Amino acid sequence: MTTAVPGGGGGAAGASPGVAPKVPAAAPDVSSAGRLSTAKGNFTRFVRSGDSDTLRRSISQYVRNGTGSARKAARRMGASRSAGTKLLQVIRDVNRQGAAATLQKLNLQHLSGRPAADVFVSMLETICPPGGRIDEAIARQAMLDAIADLADAGGETFEQMTPEQLSEFFQNFVIYTIEGRVLADIGTHAIDFPETVDGVEQVQEQLHGFVSNCVRGHLGEHFDGLVEKTDEQVKETVERIYEAAFELVSAMAGDVE
Repeated sequence: MTTAVPGGGGGAAGASPGVAPKVPAAAPDVSSAGRLSTAKGNFTRFVRSGDSDTLRRSISQYVRNGTGSARKAARRMGASRSAGTKLLQVIRDVNRQGAAATLQKLNLQHLSGRPAADVFVSMLETICPPGGRIDEAIARQAMLDAIADLADAGGETFEQMTPEQLSEFFQNFVIYTIEGRVLADIGTHAIDFPETVDGVEQVQEQLHGFVSNCVRGHLGEHFDGLVEKTDEQVKETVERIYEAAFELVSAMAGDVE
């Protein structure tokens, strides 16, 4: 799965799963630019060399020095945390009330029996409304990429998704948002260095593989007791998930320091 480099507003409603939308360019996020310079330098070296240790070093510097800590890195995910809260509330409702009742609550009952990817596309405007900020584009693109992965994995209907599959979908969303934030903060210009589309895709796949290996399967404890959580508790859970994800990424990346 190739992740488009976030730059602005996301695609239109009803976008086909698996087809990443074109996003207009937006001004780069220059907050913390000075503190991010070392991480940017190492990310550029990674792009040119493909060296995995240089990638890990860059990500470590991004979390520890560029943003200051995993908690501060998580705070940079404002739109992603908001979208993640809405998504996890939907997942909670499915686990608590069932898929049919959740679709009815969302006024999407006409999608009963449709592939899960189609249902999540229809939720896109509610969960990730389009906007002009990079942060909003990151969340929207991550949702589209997670939907595309879901479509590629099989044709289960929304009603057939198990709690484990719903958790996996949510974790994919988190992984893609972290990738998008890293690319926006330290990879905006470096990603232009590969001379071919294949080269760009290889860079993105390496980044995706690293973040995924750090995060996937390590966030399960945060889903315990989800069905009993209030909306506010779900929001707090998403905040903890992002902080834990950046802690995991930083810890794995720190092995090369």
